[in-house]
Amino acid sequence: MSLRNTHEERETTAREVDGPRRDTPSDTPAGSSPARPLNRAERAAWLGLLSTHLRLLRTLDRELMTAERLPMSSFEVLLTLAEAPGRHLRMKELAASLLISRSGLTRIVDDLERQGFVERRKCSTDARGFDAVLTEAGTRAYRRARKVHLSSLRAEFLDKLTPEDLTALGGIWRTVGFDDSATTC
Repeated sequence: MSLRNTHEERETTAREVDGPRRDTPSDTPAGSSPARPLNRAERAAWLGLLSTHLRLLRTLDRELMTAERLPMSSFEVLLTLAEAPGRHLRMKELAASLLISRSGLTRIVDDLERQGFVERRKCSTDARGFDAVLTEAGTRAYRRARKVHLSSLRAEFLDKLTPEDLTALGGIWRTVGFDDSATTC
């Protein structure tokens, strides 16, 4: 045997010393060691979430760009404004709701303003701030893009799941701290 153990030899040695490998979350007591390595089930769940999210966003972005020449980031701004009371929000509130920086939002709103989809107006309650306001042209663009978005979202994600899968997934998001109070599509 060489001085360097192979991965398989290390696993065998670990099983002999520590007992059987723990592959399910229920095998590990809650709070035992937050920095412990991911087991197979945890790794599959985490990487599945990340890769599904990334692939879905790329697909939605591509479909929106092809059909409406509107990137996903711009669609999200239009969506948020369309659902806001009075179809306007303070720029800082809009940035916070979309989890992007103010400078990132400024670039997106600049582009939407050039297209006539959004206007910036002085905030009526704070002269230092600005509101992003959805225009009529922006409302029409949002409605067209929403059809593309929903169609792609259904084809690429929702229609691949059973009603039971969707219910379970919704329960999972509530368990980990996300719920249906997020912005709707």
